Amino acid sequence: MSISRLLSQTLHGKENSTALDLRYDTPEPYSEQDLWDWLRNSTDLQDSRPRAKRRPMVKTGKFKKMFGWGDFHSNIKTVKLNLLITGKIVDHGNGTFSVYFRHNSTGQGNVSVSLVPPTKIVEFDVAAQQSVIDAKDSKSFNCRIEYEKVEKGAKNTLCNYDPSKTCYQEQTQSHVSWLCSKPFKVICIFISFYSTDYKLVQKVCPDYNYHSDTPYFPSG
Repeated sequence: MSISRLLSQTLHGKENSTALDLRYDTPEPYSEQDLWDWLRNSTDLQDSRPRAKRRPMVKTGKFKKMFGWGDFHSNIKTVKLNLLITGKIVDHGNGTFSVYFRHNSTGQGNVSVSLVPPTKIVEFDVAAQQSVIDAKDSKSFNCRIEYEKVEKGAKNTLCNYDPSKTCYQEQTQSHVSWLCSKPFKVICIFISFYSTDYKLVQKVCPDYNYHSDTPYFPSG
């Protein structure tokens, strides 16, 4: 697993924070509803304590996993926005895998989640700011969108920076799932987040040498 991160923070202090959690679980059969329920439960959790890592189990026979981790969790908290992104990579063991994402945000800011090649440079790109999950890069990985949904709302709540005041808060929930198949190219997860006081660009790549007859060596 490799993590690349570029951070720009204009307001200094403990109000802004990011957290990233990756883990691997032994393969279990999931239905589509099970996966979305898992993502919903993970997104709704307020306790972001790090989870205990489990030792990967190597499977023999026909089933070979392409990934060394399957669960993804990223939490960003700023003075003006609270963002939680959860995801799961499910290797079906038949040459295909699915990528599921759920993003829940309250406040002001733009977020983009996409599949990218490992050679993509981690840099700020103002033109790439989007408020919904972006899947246009997935075409280069023999992936297609299975499901996509965006829900938006708004409410008045107590301001984070001053609880004595009321702030107008935007709420956004996004769901997206991709199905990828062979010929398979290496993918990484790329997150871009922009707000008035905080910018973050993050690329996370699975460990492709975890269980492979031909280890992957990145180039470029």
